[in-house]
Amino acid sequence: MTLAKIKESDYLYSTSRVKSIEKHMLTHERAEKMIDAKTMEDAIRVLDDCYYGYLNEITDFDNYENLLAEEHKKTYDFIKSIAPDPELFNIFLYPYDYHNLKVLMKNEYLNKDETDILVDTGTIDLKVLKHALKERNFSELTENMGKALNEVIEDFPKTRDPQLIDVILDRYCFEEMLKAAEETENKFIIDYVKMQIDSINVKTYVRLKKMNKSWDFFSKVFLHGGNIHEHIFIRNYDEPFEKFGELLLAYDFKDVFLEGTETLTETGKFTKLEKLLDNKLMEHVKTAKYDPPYGIETLAGYLIAKDNEIKIARIILAGKTAGISPELIRERLRETYV
Repeated sequence: MTLAKIKESDYLYSTSRVKSIEKHMLTHERAEKMIDAKTMEDAIRVLDDCYYGYLNEITDFDNYENLLAEEHKKTYDFIKSIAPDPELFNIFLYPYDYHNLKVLMKNEYLNKDETDILVDTGTIDLKVLKHALKERNFSELTENMGKALNEVIEDFPKTRDPQLIDVILDRYCFEEMLKAAEETENKFIIDYVKMQIDSINVKTYVRLKKMNKSWDFFSKVFLHGGNIHEHIFIRNYDEPFEKFGELLLAYDFKDVFLEGTETLTETGKFTKLEKLLDNKLMEHVKTAKYDPPYGIETLAGYLIAKDNEIKIARIILAGKTAGISPELIRERLRETYV
């Protein structure tokens, strides 16, 4: 089903459903309450206001990942149950498919057992993924996934470099996401995916520069499809951050880049840049709440916002588990949707 067959008015019911539950999302005030909570139990109990499930069944409050994973799955199940065109939302699930493929390929090639970090919210059931890899038959996967896996299988034995698995699968993942976004013909979704790609490339550029990696290495891991073209990075690869930041003015990344790299230079930490880039994406996502008044944007915005909310909850709970001070947790806190 394509978006052309769906009228905006078809989203009237599903948009109303989403807007009715947005008020239960994690607000900045609720996040602050989690940070200031005296115990892990008190922090997790704040999520009760956000209608997270199974809180009454939790006995081990240090083991919060199952709660967050369940909320993630519940969110996607909800959207797919009310959307007139549920397959369009696979765009936002592809990263979880490719994450699972990374884990499974590394388990196989590196003799690891990290099945505990597999997630069951992708577009393809984990059993299907495992069977496809075992039999080397990718017919039940998407075309892009099959191409990615064949490339890994061909290239990895030559280098034995685990990073190659990530590079190949990331490239095919965002290629698939962008293609799916363009098929929706929806500007909000297309712009979001392109901003994601730009954000990742900016982070990669900064990290590799700090590691003294060459421009040709950056070229190998560069993700195509964003608004900031590869030649902008390559031609100016050896410029200082201050000068390179000026080039990003045309792409509306200048202020975020300069503030993030200034903190990096002062402290050696990437966390400020990562936070600012995440917040920039959230600023775009927030436009879905108001324009248009109903449509696919509202559902897509809610999905992305819930992913961000779960990331915020994880940052807070992981910080409290590790005994990190409230002040340091606040430094990493992302902007909320509501």
